[in-house]
Formats: sequence, C-alpha cells, structure tokens
Amino acid sequence: MYPALIEVLEERAATGRPVRIALVGAGRFGTTVAAQLSQMPALRLSVVCDVRPESARGAWEAFGGKDILDRVVDPRSADDVASAVDEGRPIMTSDIEAAVGAPIDVVVEATGLPEIAARTALGAIRAGHHVVMVTVEADVLIGSLLRRYAEKAGVVYTLTDGDQPAVTKRLCDWAKALGYEVVAAGRGTRFYPSDAVGIPEEAFARYGYSEDLVTRRRFNAQMYNSFRDGSKAQIEMCALANATGLVPDRRGMHEPSAGVADLPRVFALREDGGLLERSGVVELANCVGPDGQDVPGGMANGVFVVLGTKNPILQEDLPFYGLPAAVNGRYAAFYRPYHLCGIETPLSIAEAALLKRPTAAPLPTPVADVVAVAKRDLRAGDVLDGSGGRNVRAIIERAEVVRAERLLPEGLAYGVPLRRDVAQGEPITWDMVELKESSLAVRLRREQDGIVS
Repeated sequence: MYPALIEVLEERAATGRPVRIALVGAGRFGTTVAAQLSQMPALRLSVVCDVRPESARGAWEAFGGKDILDRVVDPRSADDVASAVDEGRPIMTSDIEAAVGAPIDVVVEATGLPEIAARTALGAIRAGHHVVMVTVEADVLIGSLLRRYAEKAGVVYTLTDGDQPAVTKRLCDWAKALGYEVVAAGRGTRFYPSDAVGIPEEAFARYGYSEDLVTRRRFNAQMYNSFRDGSKAQIEMCALANATGLVPDRRGMHEPSAGVADLPRVFALREDGGLLERSGVVELANCVGPDGQDVPGGMANGVFVVLGTKNPILQEDLPFYGLPAAVNGRYAAFYRPYHLCGIETPLSIAEAALLKRPTAAPLPTPVADVVAVAKRDLRAGDVLDGSGGRNVRAIIERAEVVRAERLLPEGLAYGVPLRRDVAQGEPITWDMVELKESSLAVRLRREQDGIVS
C-alpha cells in the first residue's frame, strides 16, 4: 500500500493541485492532524471549523506557524468560505455547513460528539466529499449507514489510520492476507477498578497531567475521562468489530491483565487453557495487574492480533523469529507497541482521495454495538451526559443482543433525561429515556436499525 501511496502523493505534489482538506474539530487530535499536514505538500489544509476561535487558530498555527495567523480569515457566509478556499486563503469558521460544503476533497471529522459528527459526515457526503471519521462514537452508532450513503454518492467513508481501530485492522489484514486465523484482535489499556466510576473533573489528575500541558494542548476533560473510565476502549473495539466481523466474546470483553508475552496464552480458546469461548473476537489487554501494579511487558498504547495456525512448520517458525507464542506455537501474537493519533491520519486522507479506498470502514451490517450503562445510581429526571461523563459509560455487546434487549446505544446517551430510576451497573434501554426525535443522530440510527434488523 505504501509504495502506491507514495507514488500518487508525489504525482499530486508535482501537479501543484494538492488535496484540499476541511478539518472539523480542532482539539488535540485535530491540531496534531494539522501539524502533520504541514510536511506533506500533496495535502493542503484549507478550512478549520471549530466553535472555539482559539482552537481553530491553534490548529492553523500548528500547520503554518505564527506567521500564518495574520492571513487566516473568518468568512461570514458559505459563499465567502468557498471563494476563500478557491483563492488559497487559510479559513477558520464555526459554520459546519459552510465548511463541509466548501470546494474541498476530504472532510476530517474530529469533534468527538456523535450528533455533530452525524451532521458533519452526512453534509460532507451529500456535498460529494470523502469522510475521514475520527469520532468513533459516531462510527459505532451510525457508521454502517454512513458507509452506505458514501458508496451511493461515489465517495469514501473511512476510519482514521493512527487510531487503534484502523491500526489494528491493518494488523488483521496482514494476518488474513497470509492465511492465518485471527483468534483475537485488540488494544492495550490502563484500567484501575476505580476508573469505571471516574468523573471528568478527576481525569487529568488520574493521568498525572500538568496544568500547563492541559491548557497548552486544550485537552477536553470529558474526552480524557472516556479514555480513563474504559468507555473509549470499548467504543474503539466496537469500531474494530464492525470493520472486521470480529465480535466480543462476552459483554464488555474479558480485559485480563496481560503483557505482550501473555497475549497468545490468555487469548487462546478455553480448550487450550485460554479465556475464549470462541475464535475471532475483539479484546483488551490491561497493563495493570490485580494488585494495582504494572504487569511486565504491558502495552497501554499498543495494539495486537493473536494468530492461530495448525501448520507445524509455522508453529515452530513464528516464535523462532520473535513472536510471543503459546501452546507449542498454535497461537502467536503479532503486535505494535504504539499508535500515533493524528500523526497517521493524513495516510487515510490520501488513501481515500487518491486511491479511492478506505483504511477501515464498517461492514454494511454491524456485528457489535456499545450500550450505555449507569456509572452510579441514577434517578428519574437525571440527564445522561455521554461517553466520559458522570452518569454513563460505554460497554460493548453483540449487535443481535442489543437489538433483542432494546439496549440504548451509548452514542444516543447525550443530553437525554431518564424516565425512571436506574441502578449502578444497569444497562439503559430505549424505553428508559426521553429521546429527542429531532436529533439527526437519532433519526439516522433508526434508519440504520430499519435496514439491518
């Protein structure tokens, strides 16, 4: 893939017609994307859209340094945005419709909010633009439908390289291309028992982040709490499941404490001494042991695939060449100890715009979902506050179970009040909440459910 991508990037740079990009959401992730684009001449940041002007300006500074800030314009209308793009002027705006309707090629959605992401992606697709979806919360909610819309429009809808779902999908593709059985695929985590009920106000302290870092990089407390309370890992593994067809072995996955060397042992079938009831699952490997100490060889930022083979030569060769193995080589772990959020997103931008293919896209019919579970005892009238909030966390489950039990997708648990009391740890159902039927995310999810059910 990389030689072909390098070739088309070089050709595009030589023509002087760079791929034009609109970035919607200029938090830490979006700012890193902007910085990475600055050293890729075949790709040009054209529009930065954020409701916070200081964030939009921060992204432009990451792209072009302080000197570019004097040239950034904030057009008052969609026509003015389009004219500024054509003239090559750097644009900041808070108007999503103007940003996605501009004469650009690719829209990067990085707001982290399902409702906003739904507006952004659908608007971009209708305008004939490719979509790189960073907001996995929206992908696991309506990604299959967005993929269908994109295909009808002749554009690409894709998850982003550098984030765990797409990075792990690439490992799965490698294993599948070589004919290996994918027994389990997933990511590392750092998860302490108290994290499950953590609140946004505590997130930065739990990570040990300095006030300077939080302020300078404009960290979002609720987003970082979603990393810490386990919601983000559950959501990301759901996105991986829907891109590969792998499923959770059980609700919430096993998430054992495991280092790299443990992966092929713990993520083996029960008959071989492992945890799994079935092969072909998504999983998490916690780098924190039951005693609260780091496990040897843990990889909180890494991703992995546990391979299976029955060939005796390969069972001998995989560990011989350095892969951790178990059960006489029947299982082996192929892994990457890091993922590069934002840094590798331009690869997905180029892959969509120049090769016309996704890095990772959900299947037309989802196999998994994430549901909202109460983080504490909730009362009727309490308002759910989404992933990383005070009231709910996300848990993965197989799609058919979610439909059968009418469990509420976590992506719809934003700003909606409860109709009745809900006990801590209890999954929330559609019937327990007052949904806003005017919500685009709600309408699109109902449409997707009507297609796949």
